[in-house]
Amino acid sequence: AIAAGGSHSLALDRWGRLRAWGFSAGGRTLVPDLKKVVAIAAGDSHSMALQHDGTVVVWGSNDAGQREVPQGLSGVVDIAAAGSEHCLALKADGTVVAWGANGDGQATVPAGLAGVVGISAGAFHSMALKSDGTVVAWGRNADGQATPPVDLGGVAQIAAGYWHSLALAG
Repeated sequence: AIAAGGSHSLALDRWGRLRAWGFSAGGRTLVPDLKKVVAIAAGDSHSMALQHDGTVVVWGSNDAGQREVPQGLSGVVDIAAAGSEHCLALKADGTVVAWGANGDGQATVPAGLAGVVGISAGAFHSMALKSDGTVVAWGRNADGQATPPVDLGGVAQIAAGYWHSLALAG
């Protein structure tokens, strides 16, 4: 796996070893001692790793609390970091947990959101792909990035960019 942040990059090899390089201000490339990493994500100035036991580790900048992983967070199966300062975690039960910067509501998960199978985080917005192929987005919507098209369905994959969102039909 690979992940590109604001000015740093992460790579995860097939043995679960993590490598980081690029601009290291804030410690974003100073990799902590991690065990059996299964997923990685890079934000603007922070990095995330998901370990095989479902725990999440965040390092680097903590300007908006992005390193403050919610206490008791467990059973995580996927992670997403944003171009800005928030983090998302997808739990095995299909629910989403968010933390960090929330000035535009990007870390306020919509009430009742369930059945999620994929997540993605943009600069100031967040996205979730539900098991029925529908997309839910929240946060800043200045350019329509948090308003999926009304007729959008059958989605297989999502990606949030800095000011835009993408969906791949299945």
